[in-house]
Amino acid sequence: MIQGPQRTLLEQLASYVAVDADTLEVDYIASLPITPHDVTSNPRFVHDQIADPSNKDMVEQVVKELKDAPWEEIYAVITSKFGARVIPHISGRVLGQVLPSQSYDTDAMVKQARTYVKAWNSQGIPTERTCVKIPMTEQGAAAAAILSKEGIFTLGTCLFSIPQAIAASQAGMHAVSMYWNEPLAGSDATLWPDVADPATEHPMAARHYRIRKIYDRLKQETGKRQPQIKTASFISVRECLAMVELGADHITIGRLVLEDLCMGSGLPKFQPGLWKVPVSEQLTKSGFEWEAWAAHDTAETAKRMAAVAETDPMSSIVDKDWLTASAKIDYLAPGVLSKFNEDDPITRDRLKCGLARFSVFEGKSKTYIEEVRAGLA
Repeated sequence: MIQGPQRTLLEQLASYVAVDADTLEVDYIASLPITPHDVTSNPRFVHDQIADPSNKDMVEQVVKELKDAPWEEIYAVITSKFGARVIPHISGRVLGQVLPSQSYDTDAMVKQARTYVKAWNSQGIPTERTCVKIPMTEQGAAAAAILSKEGIFTLGTCLFSIPQAIAASQAGMHAVSMYWNEPLAGSDATLWPDVADPATEHPMAARHYRIRKIYDRLKQETGKRQPQIKTASFISVRECLAMVELGADHITIGRLVLEDLCMGSGLPKFQPGLWKVPVSEQLTKSGFEWEAWAAHDTAETAKRMAAVAETDPMSSIVDKDWLTASAKIDYLAPGVLSKFNEDDPITRDRLKCGLARFSVFEGKSKTYIEEVRAGLA
């Protein structure tokens, strides 16, 4: 019997969990051996595209047509045009993120989300193929609750905790995006948990799996759809593969890790100290070996995940009733989510860091757009 070509590790992974592309590079998305489900966006990606010389004419045209509009509206229209380029190459949704400066202003986030949807619709993209990313602050959850009632799909981003995840459920959000690694781990190797088995050894594993179980319980008890878990912020192939056991519905993967997943049908054998070293480079080093990958069977996964869920290594609180107690709280009530976000050092610090990093690119995009506007005056 003639055998066909072996499937890449990305293709194998996509048979277990939906893969979203964490890039706006259209040609690269089109070249993948799978069709991504969704394509995400963030202020850094959008700014990179705005400042790309190949988009100069388009950006200038939008600014010219909207010369008297607020810069936030211009930004949304430009973002929608990037979405229109990508959507023929995916099966699901395009996403846009409210501006970091709006993260604690409910009205501003609601307005920006409506502006995105209007812009996407003007590009021929139906609302059901869009989603607006909103930070999981108290004000973000309140904005999502308003938008959900209007039929606008939202995703809770900058999510690090169970209270944020339950708030997203209570607000009727379409999805949540847990940051698997902390925001600075992509630029500082000392902050990355370099472990062989991320599903059991990564410090975020317990929180991730607990959210999975809480959402499963809420769906069973209420009969209501729960947010998709769309995990992001991966640095290694092994972290992506761990999501099969940890219960992610979607995984949002950046270009560097997508390239690693396409390098072969096997998994590079674990070697410590390879932070952000591409598999293409690992292949040239002594000691490199491939090993086969297969998802754990159901019984083995249940055993491993039960052990993972027992203790949250990033919390000093012993919370043996985490599965039931946390869901009894109204996280949309005034002051509640803000208190939980502030009281948990992991959420407090990483939320602040993530928004600060994105704010840099918001500022750059605003400056670029305003300079274009001034030049056209």
